[in-house]
Amino acid sequence: MRQVKIEDKLGLFIKEFSADLCSLELLIFFSRHPHARFNSTAVLHALTTKRYDTNAALKILVEKKIVVSHFENGIFLYSLTKEEPAHSLATQLVSIDQGQWQTIIEHILDGQEIF
Repeated sequence: MRQVKIEDKLGLFIKEFSADLCSLELLIFFSRHPHARFNSTAVLHALTTKRYDTNAALKILVEKKIVVSHFENGIFLYSLTKEEPAHSLATQLVSIDQGQWQTIIEHILDGQEIF
């Protein structure tokens, strides 16, 4: 498993796109499915955070262009960006060890800097 450091590109990526727990959970969700597209209902059901928080966090990630939205057959679909290096960095999130995720989550919950 991978350790992340502040000077590490992946560490900076997490810091930039994970301002809150919901954003982090969304980022992890999309990193586990880097080539799939989901409607908002599927995204909401896959996460454990509150619905309002999820919609707001999803909107922010779309604005930051880490998640892209597609309008297809009258439905908005969301997917991880294909733009590099963001796509590759996001897909590396699944390699972070559980202990470090716990530390990252604790910092977010405490309102501290992630690293």
